[in-house]
Amino acid sequence: MPDAIISPNQSYKVEFSSYEVRMSHWIDQPHLIRIADNQTLFSLAGDVWSAFTTIWVDDATVRMQVAKYPGRISCTLHLNTATDSGTATGSAGSFSGSLADVQRWVLNL
Repeated sequence: MPDAIISPNQSYKVEFSSYEVRMSHWIDQPHLIRIADNQTLFSLAGDVWSAFTTIWVDDATVRMQVAKYPGRISCTLHLNTATDSGTATGSAGSFSGSLADVQRWVLNL
């Protein structure tokens, strides 16, 4: 994964903490950050979640495909920084709420 994927209006970025869990098996943990004050708004740190695709849909909404290593649980995240809301949809069901609520839900899978 690249160092950061910046939103179209350059207000937000998704950074990745990358580390190797086994030979040639890498985890790219995503962190959604507001650039103005370097505030982390969403993060999957603390567990073995990895982002596979990260795309800014618009200035405030990012879509990520993530999976929990070793890949048996996965979901698609839609995170909207303007409304502090998000959804997670995938193999474990669906959930909608604030960014913090979605973060907790995913980390508890």
